[in-house]
Amino acid sequence: MEAARNLAAAEKMHGWFEEVLRLADQGLFGIVPEGPHRGAVILDVLTQNARLILDSEMDKEGTLYKPLSLFLAAGCRKLKVPLGVRHWKAAVENVLRLSEQMAAPEASTEVALDLGNPAAIFFGELRESIRQAGLAGTRGYQDREIALGLAINWGMRFLLAYALACPLPRASGRKGLGWIRSLLSTAPARASRRPRR
Repeated sequence: MEAARNLAAAEKMHGWFEEVLRLADQGLFGIVPEGPHRGAVILDVLTQNARLILDSEMDKEGTLYKPLSLFLAAGCRKLKVPLGVRHWKAAVENVLRLSEQMAAPEASTEVALDLGNPAAIFFGELRESIRQAGLAGTRGYQDREIALGLAINWGMRFLLAYALACPLPRASGRKGLGWIRSLLSTAPARASRRPRR
């Protein structure tokens, strides 16, 4: 049952991302024909939104939704990789599992060490991967494509955790952070629970 709900949320996220790609292709990447100029536009969109993500603080108003969505779209176009349902399912399960682990009573200890919430953790990983990819004027890791792939991976997880952290209502008929939050609120679990010892 839980696996089916996680899969349903992943399928809806996949559909959402396909729509984001379609809009980005039509309104941004498609301003020039296929070829080297389109590659330059994709790189511009990627670096511009990477800078916005690096220069921003995590908020609860949803201001990172647009640059994050465009970063993911441009990153996938740059690497020429699709994000399938299985990728979204893994991200959904990862975010829900971490959220549950951090909310568990045994997660709080007597040590004065605040790790933040899942969104803060994934945001930190995303930003470090952007730096390692050499985007936004930073000196990068040796294999920038691997670092960009990791940034996409962390970006997916941050998007989901960010939706849970932002108390935004679902706008009627619009698929934004409130909509994503509602998907995750109806997918209460992780597919593979490890037994407690």
